[in-house]
Amino acid sequence: MPETPSTAADDGARLQLTLANHRDALDETRTRVVDWLGSYQPTPKLVFNVELILEETLMNVIWHAHTDGAEHLIGLTMQVDADDVVMRFADDGVPFDPLLAADPVAPSSIDDAVPGGLGLMLVRKCSRSVDYQRVNGNNCLTVRVARN
Repeated sequence: MPETPSTAADDGARLQLTLANHRDALDETRTRVVDWLGSYQPTPKLVFNVELILEETLMNVIWHAHTDGAEHLIGLTMQVDADDVVMRFADDGVPFDPLLAADPVAPSSIDDAVPGGLGLMLVRKCSRSVDYQRVNGNNCLTVRVARN
């Protein structure tokens, strides 16, 4: 299995990447997505939101989706329509519906704060919509990010 993303399709209107569930695949994936998105003249806010959603989602899959220690593939499809950038993630990990996860509770003091656990909340706040389905044994997450 590849340790870095490989382009399955890039027809200008859609970018499809497949990457292994390794942390080191994230940087090249981010670079390819941002380069591809550049042809749409994105605002800095859009680039920030796409990068944040990309990193938070992929890291959650890499760290939590597979319990067997084996290599697995993660699919990513990017599309741009008139209003949104549409990001579709697919993995064969354990079923996980992020729509059912509660937002984290704010700590009562800095001493009670624990690093992490904010990713899903950030994805929700940076997107127009988040949709989840379990299809043929795969987690399928679609995130829409407003272009403006």
